[in-house]
Amino acid sequence: MNTKSRGLWMHAAGMAAGMLFLGMTCGTTVFAEGVTQADMSGAVSAGTETIQTDAQTAAAQKAAREQTAALQKAMQEQAEAAQKAMQEQAEAVQKAVREQAEAAQKAAREQAEAAQKQAEAAQKAAAAAQQKAAEEAAAAAQKQAAEAAAKTAMEEAILVQKGISRQEYDLLAALIQCEAGGESYIGQVAVGNVVMNRMESGKHPDNITGVVYEPGQFSPVRNGSLKRTLGSGNISASCRQAALEAIAGSEPVGDKLFFRRVNGRSGQVIGNHVFY
Repeated sequence: MNTKSRGLWMHAAGMAAGMLFLGMTCGTTVFAEGVTQADMSGAVSAGTETIQTDAQTAAAQKAAREQTAALQKAMQEQAEAAQKAMQEQAEAVQKAVREQAEAAQKAAREQAEAAQKQAEAAQKAAAAAQQKAAEEAAAAAQKQAAEAAAKTAMEEAILVQKGISRQEYDLLAALIQCEAGGESYIGQVAVGNVVMNRMESGKHPDNITGVVYEPGQFSPVRNGSLKRTLGSGNISASCRQAALEAIAGSEPVGDKLFFRRVNGRSGQVIGNHVFY
């Protein structure tokens, strides 16, 4: 086909197409032999069905999209709720842990404070008890020292008054210890009374030393026990007090000059001794 023939054919085809379109628009059909009214009922029915199908499909797609969106929204809300619940639970756990830690710290602090208070109270009590004990000890020592000083002063006053030296006083106390250390206090004073009676009798030496060491008179002098007692200083307080009382003038046996172990001899019996 040459160029001219192709051009004519395309022109004719264009006219036919135009007429067909015009016929469809106007409800007619154009044929080569003329223009006729077209029957459009089948085409309209088919188009209607197509439109309905498209509408249903669009509605189904829209419903699917809406359902998907709702599902996504629900899932998102569930996820957010779960996340929020987990966050709240974590915060609650953190709060509980923090409160427990604070409570433990508070309890530990209170225990430490209580322990410190107890320690301070114990320290104060110990200090007070120690101070009280020290004061009592000092008072006791002071009292003891005062009593000792008073006793010494009394002894010195009696010895000076009677003209007796401290050495003779110690000698008489030692003799009483040897002769009557196991006797009653009055029995101890009685032995000292005998020594003082001899010293004042005019029949014996006029001093304690002479009376005690007068030959053949006291067995502790002969057996050496008096010397040992003087050397050790082992003389009881009661024997010392008995000697001082005898020096001061106590006379439980009167003017008697002798004593010995009880053996049936008549006289004043005191304990295991008879005085005559």
